[in-house]
Amino acid sequence: MRGDDGADGRPTLLDHARTLRRRHGPGPWPGFGDPLPDAHPDSTRLVFVGGGEDALLRRTPEGDGVGPPTGVELADHIERLLPASAPGPSGDELRDLHDHLTTCSPIEVADELSAEVRRRGLPRDGLRRLGHRLAEHGTHRAPVKIGLVLLGLGGDIRDRELLLLLGTLDELTLYAAVALHRSQPDGDRAVHALARQVAGWGRIQAVRTLRDTTDPAIRAWLLREGFRNAIMDEYLAHLAATTGDLPSALSQPHVETSLLNGCGGILAALADGEGGPAPGLADYADAVTVLHRYADLAQTATPGIGMLRDLISITMFFRHPPRELPWAPADIERLTARYEGLLHEPRWKALVLDHLDDPGRPDFHLALRPAEVLHLNPTARLLAHLETGPSLLDPAWGHALRHSRRRHAAHILDLAERRLAATARPERDHALLLFAHFLRHHPGHGWPLLRSALTTGTPEARRTALATIAGWPADTLTQEAADHLRAARTPQPDTSDDACP
Repeated sequence: MRGDDGADGRPTLLDHARTLRRRHGPGPWPGFGDPLPDAHPDSTRLVFVGGGEDALLRRTPEGDGVGPPTGVELADHIERLLPASAPGPSGDELRDLHDHLTTCSPIEVADELSAEVRRRGLPRDGLRRLGHRLAEHGTHRAPVKIGLVLLGLGGDIRDRELLLLLGTLDELTLYAAVALHRSQPDGDRAVHALARQVAGWGRIQAVRTLRDTTDPAIRAWLLREGFRNAIMDEYLAHLAATTGDLPSALSQPHVETSLLNGCGGILAALADGEGGPAPGLADYADAVTVLHRYADLAQTATPGIGMLRDLISITMFFRHPPRELPWAPADIERLTARYEGLLHEPRWKALVLDHLDDPGRPDFHLALRPAEVLHLNPTARLLAHLETGPSLLDPAWGHALRHSRRRHAAHILDLAERRLAATARPERDHALLLFAHFLRHHPGHGWPLLRSALTTGTPEARRTALATIAGWPADTLTQEAADHLRAARTPQPDTSDDACP
């Protein structure tokens, strides 16, 4: 890092965020703001979408054998820099700190660093200046994250826009949300504004920061849309129901459509998430009350595909309940009968068929699972939809390969191959990975797609494609596929400098 420029002329994460805002507005941004300028697209490491690694793993970065700095060691380093007179550390000192921070795992040290800075009573103005310089001029995500931590400890209202902008990158949302909550006079409102600008792990992390909010407007938003995200609604459904006080909201004489739809989405996510990484329906203390009220409201509501999908998830929960469901047997029996009755109403079949009659609609795929559950055969309509050339990320492709008869597989894959030829990156990379998964159950089919995954796909797509053909019977492999598999299994000679002759 040289002075106020990015390190060695590399783009800063702030420049990246500004570019995305100019192109796409305030957010959410395509791809959760990825790839960041410090990404290594050819790396063999597992790649997470923005914020995913911090949410799911606590990882010690790779290094040269020297352990990464602890929170106490970072506090020592920072304390040595703060006595310098304004505007703070020199360019060389800042570059050294920036480079040192690239070796740390911010998620591992943030809490310890924060506690240590508070214990030492380090000056807020110095923390703010240093945090600003790291956040504004960092070219690697770790120093920028630590900069955001420092802004949470020393920042104020002047930092709001910077925190909102950087936080719109899902990779940075957690750190920006905590900094906003700590530094702004209206912390909940500031985090709420950020949460509305992100859709993936960033939405999950920002909403978790609002767990204790008492703001009526935020609680209403949580129940209607705040729990929805591009990862899994299950992560936020319980928080939304409890923080938002769902039973009280539903007790009003008139429940508007947005709340009714939000309630259905929350109940469906709780049902789908039972036994998963977040609290499920059996863990929700007000579940029985809310389920009865929702059934009353759904009985007379205008039917929609979203409501039907929610009813299916809830009904499936009762068809396969957890072993130790802490509800009265009479409640379980009554709710099971109510939701089975709702699901078997004739209006739903008519709704699904009407939805599938328009093969060009962008939400066509939403009716595919309902069609399966209601024992409708959507094959002809599904093939008509694929003929329109939807994105290869459209869930209809996967549904078609999983559920259509084997005689349709070749035609479906031919359509996919034609669509791939007109697909640009990064959609192409994601699509090749998905189809490498799909084709595990279609031995001998889709070799052109697997060849593309093996020759032009990401490292993860190549690994998946190899795993797919390795699982196919030998008599279904083309010669070219067999050659790829043989080459992958052949040990490569060690060409490193210290290899033995």
